[in-house]
Amino acid sequence: MVDQSVNAGIRALQGFALQRNMALFIILDNYDSRFNGTKYFLSLEHLEDILFCYLDNHGKAIKVETYQSKKKSSGSWKIGVDLAEIIVKILKVGKSLISDEHPKCSSYSHDLYFSSNTTIQLEKIISEKINKIKRSKTYTKTVNEENSIVIYDELDLNIKKAITTTLEKNESYNNENLYEQLGNLKFLYIDFNKTNKEQENQLRSKLEDIFDRKISDSKAALDSIFRLFKDVELTYNQKSIARLTDKTKQIQSNEINDAIEIITTKSKAFKFWRDHKREVGIKLGIKPFERETFEMKFSLAFDLFKSKDEAEHQKILNFVRYNYLQCNSFNEDECIEELVKKFNDESSSNLDDQTLKATMYAAYFESINKMDD
Repeated sequence: MVDQSVNAGIRALQGFALQRNMALFIILDNYDSRFNGTKYFLSLEHLEDILFCYLDNHGKAIKVETYQSKKKSSGSWKIGVDLAEIIVKILKVGKSLISDEHPKCSSYSHDLYFSSNTTIQLEKIISEKINKIKRSKTYTKTVNEENSIVIYDELDLNIKKAITTTLEKNESYNNENLYEQLGNLKFLYIDFNKTNKEQENQLRSKLEDIFDRKISDSKAALDSIFRLFKDVELTYNQKSIARLTDKTKQIQSNEINDAIEIITTKSKAFKFWRDHKREVGIKLGIKPFERETFEMKFSLAFDLFKSKDEAEHQKILNFVRYNYLQCNSFNEDECIEELVKKFNDESSSNLDDQTLKATMYAAYFESINKMDD
């Protein structure tokens, strides 16, 4: 069955920005514990608002985490029709994951999150008579900054009953046998700001906390990561059917890792350049009025190193990787000067002299970054 709603995010770019920001927040907030060194792919506005699929070495799905991310203009989320409609959509995703054709491990599982930056108040009041005296008891589970994850299966039976009672009023819940997916449902509070500008500031702060002095310009770093999402943002689901196997909707973990690597390497190169641009300029023959152009060219080189179509940049990068350990100098600018001279003595390039030097400069920092830590 074709589901036209799977392309709703393409028609609401503001919504996509929220999902993108939230996905990055989840990655950065759990970077060391869950994402650093893990093989996975990320999809946005595809099957669900946010989807992480963790993979084994053979590309089989080990686990999927989906996030239906909702904000509320006022008040908190409570058990009722609005919450029930959201939960039904979440459970439908869980059912579709079971039948999805993407190869899965024998131990495959999935978690279905309802996530929000607004408090979720799960409450049920039970009235009872004891010795003819009517009394009421309130069962409550609050999902907020102090209790950020609540698992459905661990809720009090009275709260569970209150949730299922509202779900049973939904035709889809009854007709599609979604009850079995409730065991995968989790409620998540994410301490995330509400406006795009505030969210970006929060993401920049996260980058600075995680990578400390390795990132000198967190705004430029965030913009670099955002560029990974451009193609996904503008891609329609094939035949309007959302599939895990649709690679056009995926951002791979190695793409995110490469972007972070470029960011941290660039920052080291920029810091050294800004601290020593006069010395580097003298060693490499860069005149004062050429410094801005030189900086632009070595900045671009980091991105070109990742492109298989840029043979000259690949050649220079490989040359530096092979030769930088043989440098005799004791500081960076002299090592780069050595490498430029050695390259010109042994090889040739169709790059102009300044671009060659700028590329060599970037390649040096790209190479030594592999040896850090």
